[in-house]
Amino acid sequence: MPKRKQGPKEPTPAQDQLSLSLKLETADKSKPNVDVDDFLGTAEKWLRALKTFAKEQGEHVKWEIVDLRKSSALIQVQPVRIGTGKPVPKLVRKWDSGLRQMEETGRPVSTFSPEAMSDLYAFIIGVPSDTVVSVGNGTSRLPITSYTQHAIEAAVRHLPEQPRAEYLAQGSIRGRLAVLDSWNPEDRSFRLQLPLNPTKPVKCTYRDVSLVSALGVGFEGMVEITGKLKYKPEHPWPFAADVDHIRVLPRKPAVGLNELVGLVHLPEGQDSLSYVRSLRDAE
Repeated sequence: MPKRKQGPKEPTPAQDQLSLSLKLETADKSKPNVDVDDFLGTAEKWLRALKTFAKEQGEHVKWEIVDLRKSSALIQVQPVRIGTGKPVPKLVRKWDSGLRQMEETGRPVSTFSPEAMSDLYAFIIGVPSDTVVSVGNGTSRLPITSYTQHAIEAAVRHLPEQPRAEYLAQGSIRGRLAVLDSWNPEDRSFRLQLPLNPTKPVKCTYRDVSLVSALGVGFEGMVEITGKLKYKPEHPWPFAADVDHIRVLPRKPAVGLNELVGLVHLPEGQDSLSYVRSLRDAE
């Protein structure tokens, strides 16, 4: 008699202690089945939060499915260290206990970095309506209620404010090309002095060697550069730039004394010398 084909193995108690689980149940008694989009979307955010948490803990792991049940919309995963294939139970314990502690106190815990908290908050706050969502280990799960959402939101607000990072913006600026710092092909750069911020020149780097001719023509004059401008938080002027294009602006022509002759109509009976004296003496 042929052997009966066995289905997937049930997780053992030992596996339960090494795994984390997510379960969705419908809150509408007239609809016994959970919407598949709700389940997949919630599971995706949950797994993203787990991955960020593991990364911030310095653990290089992958997440293996231990159990997946269609009847109850449940997924159970465990972190496995890449290279050895061994489970990492401390990640499970830190995640589970940290989440429960934050729900109880409404304050952040040291095991969750700001990045991990951000992804956790996106998961918690985005659970679908009319659905009971619970998370935990393989044996004990915590329902995500409105109280849980408010507690995690409060924990996020208690995080120390993170300094804003420098940012890039594509654009153009004009300034005086005063200093050529380097002709090294690996670090071609020059300084651009902005008219409204002359004490803090912008360090400009470029790769295109064809820009050298524009630098020669524009030296000690005004140029317009276009490229990626680098800004510090709360500063209106860039501190550095990656230059794609340089346009040399026309220089203002110098005006000599000879060119001034004829521009002024002298009063009748006065030469230029007496006219200048009369202006000086306010006659």
